[in-house]
Amino acid sequence: VFPQDREAGVATFEVPVRDAKAFFMEAIGPYSYEKLANVEAAGMGGGMEHASVIFYGARSVTMEPATNLVTHEIAHQWFGNSVTESDWDDVWLSEGFATYLTLLTTEHYRGRDAFVAGLKRSREQVWSMEARDPTETVVHDNLTDMGEVLSGLQYQKGAWILHMLRREIGTETFWDGIREFYQRYRDSTASTDDLIRVMEELSGEELDWFFDQWLHRTPSPAVEGSWWYRSTSGELEVELTQTQAGDPYVLNLEVGVTGPEGAAVRVEVLRMTEKSGSFRLALDVEPADVVLDPNTWALVRGELQKRRPE
Repeated sequence: VFPQDREAGVATFEVPVRDAKAFFMEAIGPYSYEKLANVEAAGMGGGMEHASVIFYGARSVTMEPATNLVTHEIAHQWFGNSVTESDWDDVWLSEGFATYLTLLTTEHYRGRDAFVAGLKRSREQVWSMEARDPTETVVHDNLTDMGEVLSGLQYQKGAWILHMLRREIGTETFWDGIREFYQRYRDSTASTDDLIRVMEELSGEELDWFFDQWLHRTPSPAVEGSWWYRSTSGELEVELTQTQAGDPYVLNLEVGVTGPEGAAVRVEVLRMTEKSGSFRLALDVEPADVVLDPNTWALVRGELQKRRPE
C-alpha cells in the first residue's frame, strides 16, 4: 500500500523499493517471497521487517528522506528473514548486514563519497555507544534478557565489521562470500560460525582472529602516531601506538602520503600486531602530510602528527 495521495510519500517509497530490491537481487541472490508489500502503519515508529510485508510508522516515511529506512528494511528480506540468525546472540547477522547493505546501496547508486560519509557517521555512533558502555560487545554471551538484545552496536559496529572484512579479503571475494552465505542458508538459519566458515572457504584465509577481536572485544582500538621524513636517507618514519586498554588488536592500517596541494603520492598498509610499532618507507620526496586511514577502512580512532626526531 503506497501513500499515493502524497507526492513525498510516493517518492520515499517507490524509488527505494524498486532500486534496493533490484540491487540486492543482482548482488546477493533471488528474492525469497512472492511479493514485497510496504505498508504505512499508524501507532508505530521506524520499520518492522515482516517477511514480504514491511510495516513503517507513518511519521517515519512521510518525512523525507526515508531512503535509508526503506532500504534497511528491504535488506532484511535477505538477511534476517530468508537467512535468519540461529540464536539471538548472533542478531548482528540481521542488523549488521542490513545496515551495511544500506550503505552498499548508497555506494552503488550515489557513489563513493556518499558511501564514505555514511561510514563516518556510523563510526562516530560506534564510538559514542562504546563510550556509554565500554563492556558491550557485538555478539552476546548466552543472552538471557531479551530487553538487551539490541544495544546498537549490532547495527553500526556490525556493519563496520563487514566493511573491514571486505578490506581484509578484497571486494570481489567479499561479494562471493555474501552470495555463497545467502545461497547456502537461504530459507534457513545460520550462525556467526557459519559465516566465518564460508568466508574462510572463499578467501582461503584463516579469519578466526579477525572475527574474535571485532565481535567479542570492546572498545574499538585507538592509535596515536607520528611521522617524520629523513631527507638524508630518503625515508619516511612512522611510529604507531595502540592506546586502548588490554591486548593489542591485529591491525592492517592504511597510511596515505600526500604531496604539494594535497595530491596523493602513495598509500601503504602497515600491519600492527603489538601495542607499538615503528615503520620506515622509502620515499623520494618529502611529503606535505601523512594521514591515517585515508580511504576509510578502519574502525580506529586516532591521527598522525608530524614530529621532529630527537
